[in-house]
Amino acid sequence: MAETTVSDFIIDRLIAWGLHRFFGYPGDGIGGFDGALERAERSGKDFRYIRPTHEEIAAFLATAHAKFTGEAGVCIATSGPGAIHLLNGLYDARLDNQPVLAIVGQQARVSIGTDFQQQLDLERLFQDVAGYVETVTTPMQAQTVLDRALRIASADR
Repeated sequence: MAETTVSDFIIDRLIAWGLHRFFGYPGDGIGGFDGALERAERSGKDFRYIRPTHEEIAAFLATAHAKFTGEAGVCIATSGPGAIHLLNGLYDARLDNQPVLAIVGQQARVSIGTDFQQQLDLERLFQDVAGYVETVTTPMQAQTVLDRALRIASADR
């Protein structure tokens, strides 16, 4: 049996929060998360992963989901330009006071600050649009950060 990854844990935790629809666009910066989504789909977990043709559409779909269901929307994108493409949809959520969680990839910690391909300061990028921005750097952070992000998204909308 394969070891559970942080990505597997996050998917299980989202489902435990009652979130069953995720909108995302695959990319190399979130390859581990993409793999966990595929494993979860194969194992029959109770969620649907919708892959639109662009990251921007994923953010707008997550926002629309929040608007029409009252649940938090979840969008997923890779690092670099993929993360930037989420901004329009996230601003729509912010301006309409809708709870949306964005899960975004980042380059490996060893490459941060080296001008590695597609590396951005994601915390600074999302600061204006998000109520809570945090980079998970250790597995032990995942539950606390995810739970806090969802609580803030739901409370502050």
